[in-house]
Amino acid sequence: MARKREGASLLFEDDRQQWTIRDYDPVTGKRVKIRLDRKRVGSRAQAEKELALHVIERERVADRRAREAAVTDPDPEDEANKDPRLIPIASVLAFYLHRQKEGSSNATLAAIHVEHLLRHWGARTLSKVSETTCLDYVRKRTAERWIPPGSKGPGKPISEQTAGRELQTLSAAIGRWHKAFTLNARPEVTLPEPGEAHPDWLTEREYARLLRVVQGWRWVASDLATQEPVWERAPDTAFTAQWRASAGAAFWEDDHLERFCEIGFYSGTRSATILNLRWSRHPIGGHVDFARTTLYRAGPKRPKSRKRNPPCRIHDRLLPRLLEWRKADRDRTVTGEGGETGPVEHVVHERGKALARVGKAFGRAALLAGLDRRDIDGVMRIGNRDPADDLGLPSPHILRHTRATLMLQAGVSPREVGEYLGMSTAMVEKVYGHHHPEYQARAAAA
Repeated sequence: MARKREGASLLFEDDRQQWTIRDYDPVTGKRVKIRLDRKRVGSRAQAEKELALHVIERERVADRRAREAAVTDPDPEDEANKDPRLIPIASVLAFYLHRQKEGSSNATLAAIHVEHLLRHWGARTLSKVSETTCLDYVRKRTAERWIPPGSKGPGKPISEQTAGRELQTLSAAIGRWHKAFTLNARPEVTLPEPGEAHPDWLTEREYARLLRVVQGWRWVASDLATQEPVWERAPDTAFTAQWRASAGAAFWEDDHLERFCEIGFYSGTRSATILNLRWSRHPIGGHVDFARTTLYRAGPKRPKSRKRNPPCRIHDRLLPRLLEWRKADRDRTVTGEGGETGPVEHVVHERGKALARVGKAFGRAALLAGLDRRDIDGVMRIGNRDPADDLGLPSPHILRHTRATLMLQAGVSPREVGEYLGMSTAMVEKVYGHHHPEYQARAAAA
């Protein structure tokens, strides 16, 4: 028979001349000793006071843990977990986050959504979720502005699409709770009306200008007769000039943005996936397989996500560039944080070091390439009188839209485009289908 645990007790250690509290750790169940400060606790009366405070704190922590467990691991037999009038929305969202896989991209995004949902829904219960309250949430969220960390500007207004994605997280959380406890009545989340899809894309001439800029050239004028840009080599920045002089033969030309653009333009791969590409096999990140002429966008142990990343054949124009970059990286070594040296691992890197994002540098290059105005129709992407008319300055994701559009214009079937990019055929036809040469061809000829 197991020995019954005793409560917390006091012990005076003669050899140390010190009072000690003896108790059990509530997590491990092991006996623990908490030695009290000799200078502060000298008498038994003082020790008993410390013991009383210890017991109070122990009970407070136990109560908090019990309440947390009730939220993240509710009792499936409790009938209250079936009644929307008794279930706080905060508990449903906490339960949903607790069930998300740690480290996955979906879990990170869901946590951001939950933060905003809790600010607006507060202590409401599930029974308060209705069409009126959902649309009211959208109205309040779109009245707010997003200000990037460290920015001093007015920020950007929150779009209806952003508020809609947050409500989708609320709907998913309700669905997860319903699956676990079977609600008596499942509330329905009302989403805002989806806007018309108008993905921006670059013509081949626009991309040629962008590539020229990231390669270190600047558009200084235009030829009056041909309207073609006149380019000059951009001077080194003070930092680059100093490093070039001190490094000598060891100087690296920083071509990370050029590599990013070329891979994005020819493969249509998402930004984060491009930045995670390696030269060798990796359990999480993708890699380049020259033997099979295949770009593996993700490793076998990559956390599951709604965004598909299937392998694709390396584009004929991209292959020689990749071979050129691999040859250059084979002759280089990088020094790690611990001082150890090793080969360059990532395909896109800044002097051997991996990058987390390239959006800011891409935006600056887009401006220098004159991409604030579309070549295809002359529409201004930014700077319109009505900000609602702005498409926005091109972001790295425009390379994915561009690849889908150019493939369809070349006559590639929507099914092949979807398989190549990791989209459903229905999505390709809905968003990009009007670019295909056969789009409404029979209707026009009838």
